[in-house]
Amino acid sequence: MRNSAPDAGFTLIEMIVVVLVLGLIGTMLIARGPLHSTTLDLRGAAQSLALALRQARMQAIVSGAATTVTIDPVHMEYAQGHGARQALPRGVALAAGSATGVTFYPDGSASGARLALVEQGRQVTLRTNWLTGAVTVDGP
Repeated sequence: MRNSAPDAGFTLIEMIVVVLVLGLIGTMLIARGPLHSTTLDLRGAAQSLALALRQARMQAIVSGAATTVTIDPVHMEYAQGHGARQALPRGVALAAGSATGVTFYPDGSASGARLALVEQGRQVTLRTNWLTGAVTVDGP
């Protein structure tokens, strides 16, 4: 009689070692705290502000009245009209020379503005075209 070939696969000990190694790696990652990216904070803040600007433009067109988004460089907040104030993430600031408000008109045009958000040497620039009211975001 022939001996059959051993079954291919992993032993219980090998599986336990793999689970322990994965557990140690997971513990080290959790101990580091949440993975945080300043670029994501800056980009997210810029996208949120751009969304508020675009919504203000649409509101001006629909309502037939001018709508303004104001930016408070002291408290690092922005608001559409008299609406709720939105805070920029901690560490994100409005760059010097940036506009502190943008007004959108019922025909879709805007006062035109350049807003720059900065964080740890990185910068994202939001531009509002005065003729079309289009908002663009440039940066990381």
